[in-house]
Amino acid sequence: MADIHANDPHGASSGQAGSGTRRPADGGPGMAQQARETLQDVGDRASDTWDDLSKRGARYYRQGSRAVGEVDGTTATGLLIAGAIGFGLAWLIFGQASRSGDYVARRMSSSSERTR
Repeated sequence: MADIHANDPHGASSGQAGSGTRRPADGGPGMAQQARETLQDVGDRASDTWDDLSKRGARYYRQGSRAVGEVDGTTATGLLIAGAIGFGLAWLIFGQASRSGDYVARRMSSSSERTR
């Protein structure tokens, strides 16, 4: 067998198991520095993301406030009437019991179930 240390000037193999290179059990000071830098980087990115979302939220709030402020009385009244009509229709269809005592919604639900 060939000697794996023959071509290595330091007498250690190239990072394979059982080589002469050793790592400290606690990770060493380099590992702690790397962890600190990673945490700092993550914190910076989180801060930048929060700032960006805050600016977007403020912009959307201003746009929404402006849009609501520009609605005239006629449009607001029309939307209110349309909503009331929609609610009334939904109440008539789904909210009241039929003369036979069962609900339309229950019949619709049972008709969609598969029977064997």
